[in-house]
Amino acid sequence: MKKVLIICLLFHSFHVIAQDKVVGAYHDYFGSRMQINANHTFKYNWHFDLVQSWNKGFWTMDKDTLFFQMVPVYDTMQIINKDNKTVDSLILSSDDIPERITASWLTGMPFIGGGQNFEPNPDKLFFKRNRLCLVKNGKLVKKKKSGIFKGKKWPPYYIRDIK
Repeated sequence: MKKVLIICLLFHSFHVIAQDKVVGAYHDYFGSRMQINANHTFKYNWHFDLVQSWNKGFWTMDKDTLFFQMVPVYDTMQIINKDNKTVDSLILSSDDIPERITASWLTGMPFIGGGQNFEPNPDKLFFKRNRLCLVKNGKLVKKKKSGIFKGKKWPPYYIRDIK
């Protein structure tokens, strides 16, 4: 019985160590940043010029593959319908704090390019050599991609930020 318990504890501690190795901040060459936290939450940001997007949610790990589940943040918008009755409606929040807003709040907003989930986070990444590699259709994406300005090609993986 003690041997089984010791083996289980060892396996569990190796599993936790494996998950801790991925915790940190990452970026790619295409405007994406990802913060992976030890409490199994993540925050994803993407930006280019005046357009931006963000997501947050939870991640899990199976062997060396990370799976991401986006959790939307909603604002409750108060609308007055044609019968002059107040109705609540949910809309994606422009920031990560849920709020109660009115429809008039939207008319005073300047143009915002993007927002929550405008550019979705990756669903699955493979951790290899301190990098997060994209997985599409069950295969690692290895082919370099062109940037915005069709010159140099860049690797499609996320690199850990230097502290």
